[in-house]
This record gives sequence, structure tokens and C-alpha cells, in this order.
Amino acid sequence: MRIAEILVESSPTPFWDILKQIGVDEATGILPRWYPDWRQWRSDNPWDYSSLSNYKRMIEEAGFKLTVIEDNPPMDKIIYGLPGKEEQLENVAKLIENMGKLKIPIWCYNWMPDGWLRTRTALRGRGGALTSGFDEEDLKEAPPPKLGKIDKATLWKNLREFLKFILPIAEDANVKLAIHPDDPPLDEVRGVARIMNTVEAFDKLIEEFPSEYNGITFDHSIFSLMTNDLVSVVRHFLEKKRIFFVHFREVIGNKSKFEEVFIDEGMTRQFEEMREYIKHGFYGPFRVDHTPTLLGDTMQLSVPGYSVLGRIHAIGYLQGLFRAAAESLGYYQ
Repeated sequence: MRIAEILVESSPTPFWDILKQIGVDEATGILPRWYPDWRQWRSDNPWDYSSLSNYKRMIEEAGFKLTVIEDNPPMDKIIYGLPGKEEQLENVAKLIENMGKLKIPIWCYNWMPDGWLRTRTALRGRGGALTSGFDEEDLKEAPPPKLGKIDKATLWKNLREFLKFILPIAEDANVKLAIHPDDPPLDEVRGVARIMNTVEAFDKLIEEFPSEYNGITFDHSIFSLMTNDLVSVVRHFLEKKRIFFVHFREVIGNKSKFEEVFIDEGMTRQFEEMREYIKHGFYGPFRVDHTPTLLGDTMQLSVPGYSVLGRIHAIGYLQGLFRAAAESLGYYQ
């Protein structure tokens, strides 16, 4: 099993050492947005070659292989189809070209005009653990975001134009594009449509762009809010060979109201899902995500869902789940 845990720090931390100790040797990276000093000036953008090269070197010197970049230059004008999108397209192209030069094989991106959303970040979960959630009712009176409303037809049009531009670049660079589902997978939030929110939408995208470089970041919790049979959906996209990267996490609830929970208390048939990955010979990277914050976690990040102790617990659970599923299929014997 390949686990590529996300590393968001600007330099190695004790958490990185802990990851190595528990058997994690790959990394999901972000764009290095930090500055060299207090002047907050840099000579290169985070997606330029020198920035990415230095970042990759730091990750490798800490003992990890940089497998995924789960970040992007600004893309709001691309998604909305606004003036200035050409410059943003060139920046994304530069990122993909530089990932290819540096042999970073997977780019995780999304097509959410207003990003992933949580309306609650201080819920109390099992044993009082701090967790987050979403409730559509909390946004009922909220106005549209700063760029305004957008409909599904426009989002599809802009996504098609984007992929027509970027897929040939990705193919030349040998970088796989793994689109993340909308989180939450609602049809509309605050007057802003969402299109990557159903299993059928992903089928449509794959059928329209059948390139082997066009695929999915399969986020288990989000897809579990789209279907009552997640095992079949996992199998479906594995058969199409379009799952490039996996986020393994759990929620309870529905797409309009849910709470993020520990990996062992969710709604899905994890054992059967993991057996599907193994039976289909999937060898792409996994990572855990959005874990509750445990009491006493002094290394937690300010971003909800990325506590250290919560992620260590989830990784250990994921490793055990994989081992049990593999043994049930005759491996390790």
C-alpha cells in the first residue's frame, strides 16, 4: 500500500519523523507559498521551476518521495471565464510542465468556484474530539461570493475549454490530472452551481475526455454522499482505470448536513471497498483527510481536519484495513 500523506509545513517537523516511523514514505505536497524573510518578497512564483525544485529537494532530503501536488495557482478566472483567465491558464500550464520536469506524477485539482465548504469547525465528536461539519441551513441567508453566481452550463463549458488546453500539456509532461469531487456535492451553494457532484458527472467527464491522463481523486466521504452503494462506484471507476489518487476518510449524514468523524465510525463498507482496490491491482497513492483533533494534540495545524494525532490514528487504521483485506484475498500467506 502506498500512503502519500500531505505535508503542508514550510520545513521538516517532528510529524514528518513520526510518519517515517509508522511506514509512510511518500508525500502529497502543496505549492511552496512561504517567503524567505519578513519582507514577503520572492523572485519566483510557487509554481515556477526553482520554487518547486527546492521544495521537492526538501521533501526528498527528509526521506519522502513527492508523488502528488494538491494545490494550484489561482484559477478563479478560469473557472468563471473572466478576463485575465489567459494568464491563469499559462500559470497552470507552467505548473504542469515543471511537475513533469521534476517527475511529480499526479496533480490533484478541483472545479469548485468557491472551494470546499464547512459551516461548523468546532463540533464535538466522539469523546469530545474537535471536528467540523456542514449544514446547508447555515448558508440559507448568505449572499453569493465575491465573484457572483454561475450556472452549471457555464461551468461545464469552462471545464471543457480548460481540459482542451491543459490535457495535451499534461500528456506531454507525463502528469496525470486527478479532479477532486465537489465538497459538499450539492447542486448549488449561495447561488453558485456545482458540477462535479454526481457519479454521472464523472462518467461524463471521462467519456468526453478519454485520455489516460484524465482521472479522479476518489474522496470516499464525498462519493459516499452521492451514492448508497459506494463499493459498486469504487469498482466502476477502477474498471475504467480512472482513479489516480485516493482520499480515505469518513462522514456521517447526507450531502446537505454532515459531520466529519473518525475513520472507524463512518457509513461505508470499507473492507469491501479496500478489497476492490486490491482485486483491481490499484497501486496509486492514498492519503487520510479531515480527521478529528484529539485532546492534547499540541502539533495540530490551524486548519480544521489536519491534526497530527488524528492523522496518525487514521493512517494506522488504513494500514490495518489494507492488511486485513489483502489477507482475505490470499496475500501475505
